[in-house]
Parts: sequence; C-alpha cells; structure tokens
Amino acid sequence: MAKSRKTTASKASKRKTSKSKTPKLKSAKRKISAPKKSAAQKSKVIPPSTAFDALPVVAFYYQFTSQDDHGFTWVSEHSAKMLGVKAHELVKETGGLRLHPDDVGAFDDFVLRTMAAGEPVDVHLRVLHKDSAPRWIHFNAWPQTKVKHTWSYTGLILNIDERKKAETEQSVMLQRMEEAQDIAKLGWYDFDVKSKMLDVTNEFADSLGLPFAPGGRVTGEAADNYINAFLNALHPDDRERYMSIIADESWRRIEFDYRILTRSNEVRHLCSRIQRTADKSGKRIRDFAVILDITERKRLEEDLRAQAGTDPLTGVPNRRSFEAAARREVERARRYAKPFAVIALDIDFFKKVNDTHGHDIGDIVLKEMTKVCLTQLRLTDVLARLGGEEFAALLPETDIIAATKLAERLRVAVANKQIATPRGLISITVSLGVAQYAPNENSIESAVKRADESLYEAKNSGRNRVVVAKLPSLVKPTTSNRVH
Repeated sequence: MAKSRKTTASKASKRKTSKSKTPKLKSAKRKISAPKKSAAQKSKVIPPSTAFDALPVVAFYYQFTSQDDHGFTWVSEHSAKMLGVKAHELVKETGGLRLHPDDVGAFDDFVLRTMAAGEPVDVHLRVLHKDSAPRWIHFNAWPQTKVKHTWSYTGLILNIDERKKAETEQSVMLQRMEEAQDIAKLGWYDFDVKSKMLDVTNEFADSLGLPFAPGGRVTGEAADNYINAFLNALHPDDRERYMSIIADESWRRIEFDYRILTRSNEVRHLCSRIQRTADKSGKRIRDFAVILDITERKRLEEDLRAQAGTDPLTGVPNRRSFEAAARREVERARRYAKPFAVIALDIDFFKKVNDTHGHDIGDIVLKEMTKVCLTQLRLTDVLARLGGEEFAALLPETDIIAATKLAERLRVAVANKQIATPRGLISITVSLGVAQYAPNENSIESAVKRADESLYEAKNSGRNRVVVAKLPSLVKPTTSNRVH
C-alpha cells in the first residue's frame, strides 16, 4: 500500500510540475510530504490557534518516522507568502518545500539525521520561491513526543533573507577592505586608555615587524609591551616629536608623518591619522588611528625632487638646485658671518669637440670632466652644471684665497686627465673665474656675475687659466678654515 501511495504521489507531482512554468533556477524539488498514518498516529492532529496566521512566521507540526516517512502535519497560512507554497500543499503528499539544489544535501544529512535522534533542529536553508528566487529561512524544530518509532516536532520558520543579504554585503565589504589594506599597506589600531585595551590589524603589526596578536586584541601588560615595542621602533630622530604630538591633549584629529625602524633595521615611512575621544574635562580616553605605509611614496617624492634638481647627464645638481643652495648659503653667511666663494668653470673649445667627434663623445667628455672635479671638492661643496659646458661650484666657508687655490687645482687636474672614448684619448682644458660673496651684497647674483666676468676674462686671455674677481670695496680677505 505504501509503495502504491509513493507511486501515485510521484505521478501527481510530475503532472503538477508539467503544468507549471520552468523556474529560472531549478531546485531539487525536495518533497517533504505528510507522514504515513501508523497506528500510533491515528488520533487527529489538532491545529493551534489561528493567531499564528497573523504572525510573520511559519509555524508547523512535523512528524518523523524514517528517511522515507516524514513530513508536515500542519502549517500556518503565512507559508504562502514566505515560502511560495500554500499550507495545504506542504501538508499533502504532492506538496513540499522547494529547497535550493545546494541545500538538499544539508536537509538530508543534517535535518533528518537530527530528527532521527530526537534532537532539536536549528539550521539555515534556502528555498526557491514561486518566482524561483532563492530566499534564506531559519528552520527551527523542537521534539515534543515519541510514539513507537515516530517523533512529533513543533517548529517555526523565520525569514532571514534580508539579514543574510546584509551579512553577504558586509562580508564582501570586509573582503574589499582587507584587499585595500593589503594593497595600500594600510593598518589601524584602536586604543582605550583606561582599560588599556588595544585592537590592532595585521598590517599594523607588519609595518613594525612585530608579531600579530592573536585575534588582534591585547590588554593590560601585553598592551603596554606592544606600545613600548612601537615606541622603540620609532626612528630616533622622530621619537621626541611623536611623543610630543601624542602627549598634547588639545587636538581631536591629527595627521602626521614619521619613520620607524623594523626588526631588519629597514627605514619605513608611515602616516598616522588619529581620531581622539576625550571626556568632558578634555582628558584623552581613546585613540583610533589609521596608519598608512607611505615609504614608496616618499621614495618617489625623493626621486622626483632629485630628478627636478639634477642634471641627467652628469648626475650633479642643475641650475635650479645651485641657485637654491646659493640662497641658503647667503642666509647662513649673513647669520654667522662666514665667507663663501663661487667658481665659474667652462670647457675650452668644447664646440670643436662636438663638431669633430660627435655629441656622443662630447657627452663622455662632460661626464669625465665632472668626475675629475668632484675628486677635488669637499662633500659640503656644490658642483652644478648650469647648461652646455658651463659649470659652477659653491664653496661654503671658503674665502677668496682658498677658493683661488682650489680653482688652480681643478684646472691642473682637468688638463692632466686623458679621457678615454671610442674615438681614442681626448685631452681638454678649462677656464675658471673666482669670486667671493660679500656680506654687503643683496644676493648671490652679484658674486656669480663677478665670477662669470672673470671666467670670460680668462677665456679672452688665452684660456686654460684662473682669473680672480676683485672684492667689493667694503670687504677684506679673511682667513679661511677650508681643509685642502
């Protein structure tokens, strides 16, 4: 008889399915049918009050005898709206929950196995509504009685579709944030001053080269140790400034850059953006900080500054950098009454080198001549290429006498250099003009102009020589502390 009823139910189900439209997303059409009426179940099922029909939940009775004999015995009317299946369709043999294909196994493996053990059921499932759209439900069932081999359950089905969508969106957002943190090397920490509770991200720990705290949270002494590790990682030149900023209780939001030293002694540039919470008296109670690793940005900025102020051929400063350095030296000379000098330098007959051997050989000559000059200068001196074959040297704390001696050494060193090129060895000479800056001059331009005039005088006098500009009348030669 049972076998006949199953066959009939199957045919009825197929007839019903053939009349309905094909859903966009096919379910496994899991049929949870009414159980067989055993002798122990001949008593009539008395439904609860119709008050359930007014609630936004699906209440139900469920009976489980075996994997092949289980199903709803009563369902509240809200099932049509929530599940897309009318209550009487869930109860009768040809009706059933339209489970999402991916959740059929979960129902068989978990729900039915749990009911077979007479234990409470608590599971999240997806059902296909009448429009075939998947919807999340929370399926709860509690065992009530057991008669022979049959368990009777009461249960509730809740609609958790919106909650699941929110959780999914939140999960996607968190994943994107993690990806953004990884790409941008972004970390953060949240510090509660009173409880000494510190929440940190893995990126924050990585930026310090510190081990990541389990769960990202440390408290009490562990938080103190973590903070001390961070303070110890601060670059020595930035530690005092950082401590001063943190100790200042007047601000509520701040952004500043600083450096740290990792365990491998690598210098990293960080930018902290801190939002501070204070009590009514203005006392700091919480800091939330976002930390961005800006090391690559800083390196790029330094490269760009270097490129903007460096001659690409010779690698020495260009005219712009020379003028900036000269302005700084003027201010320094005025403040400390220290002398400094300028040398103007030009390669003799350089146009002939280009015309005879080509510009590629001319470039080699410029680079080699630059190297020769740098060997004669101190680290504090500035050699710059102003354009073409024209160079200038800025000599801090150097008077006219010491500058003249240096210019002569430069002239001799260049004249004695045999420059190797693909066209053979080439010798060149240079002409130089020397001038000392006078404190009564308004700018560096006057000293540079006098050095240029002396340079052209050297060229007009036969080249390969040094000419010294006369000092302004208000300035007398001073004793230089230049190391030769």
